[in-house]
Amino acid sequence: MAFPAVIGLLLLALACGYSQAAATPSANQLAVVTTTALLADLARNVGGDLVEVTALVPAGADVHSFQSTPADSVAINRADLVVSNGGDLDGFLNPLIQGSLSDDAVRVVAAAPLLKTGGTDPHFWQNPIFTENYIEEIRDGLIKADPENSLDYQVNFDSYKKDLAKLDFDIASMLDTVDPARRRLITFHDAFGHFAQRYGWEASAFVASDGSQISPGRVVEMLEQVREQGIPAVFAEPQFRSDILENSAHEAGIEVGTIYSDVLDGNVTSYIDMMLFNANTLARLLR
Repeated sequence: MAFPAVIGLLLLALACGYSQAAATPSANQLAVVTTTALLADLARNVGGDLVEVTALVPAGADVHSFQSTPADSVAINRADLVVSNGGDLDGFLNPLIQGSLSDDAVRVVAAAPLLKTGGTDPHFWQNPIFTENYIEEIRDGLIKADPENSLDYQVNFDSYKKDLAKLDFDIASMLDTVDPARRRLITFHDAFGHFAQRYGWEASAFVASDGSQISPGRVVEMLEQVREQGIPAVFAEPQFRSDILENSAHEAGIEVGTIYSDVLDGNVTSYIDMMLFNANTLARLLR
């Protein structure tokens, strides 16, 4: 992007205010921009001290309701590497990224190999084995942007891949404590299919897509089925807590537990924290 255009974007960003302050990398750091805080965590684990990472959708915010600002265009234009998930999760940000990305920046779509297999649910990271594909794509993007430090990125990748293997084992161990008859993951938002498939559970949801619409009739119907099957709890993400679900579940004597699909906050500050929190919650409320 031409220098005057960058100045124009910066002035516009200052006038409109920042939705997420872009971190300023040191002279020997790569500037990495990700669409979500979860992807930012993965990028930091692979990039280590060699990267300064900014998430367009900050921790605690929901990607489905995110509204970009001119400051996001500035951050993207300054980036050496931009990482998105792909699919329906953050595809709406593609015009912003394509319009702001500098000519020499590297673009990574972390879920690209998985999307090519025909999968339509973009929440692939709910399976830690699929997350290995994410960090492979991020590693390759970092090496392309900064080949001089390729060995460091490979070492970080190898270390984090071991962490993901341990995570997968720990989740399976926690879930093994749940009675097989209760291994049903019933959530407000349809985002946990890959998790259920990985660990041999059944998954269903009150709503699909972004969880913005919910039918009271469907809630009552599903909760009645849940009660008849002896399932003691259903689950909702913090950003999708619903009075309809909460009140109906209370009347049916069913607990509503909290789990996370992609939003990091003060309770779960990393991808691994999030996945362990979810597994522990499922084991505690369903065993």
